[in-house]
Amino acid sequence: MQLLPLWETTMNEEDNKQLASFLNDAEVKVVWREEDKTKVGRGMITNDDENFVYLTGEKGTVIVNKKDIIAIKQ
Repeated sequence: MQLLPLWETTMNEEDNKQLASFLNDAEVKVVWREEDKTKVGRGMITNDDENFVYLTGEKGTVIVNKKDIIAIKQ
């Protein structure tokens, strides 16, 4: 089990790799806040950009704002 503390990670421009490439081919659980509720999604991170993470699982794809992510478990 590996937890990635996103709020403690500092990245400079030279080391600005996408989360999708770091978690390449890995099944993950993503926990995030949504309207005073905690949501959990399971699947693969297929893409991400400056603001959003795209999580694709059995039920489809969900787009999560990176600011709302609490934890990612691999």
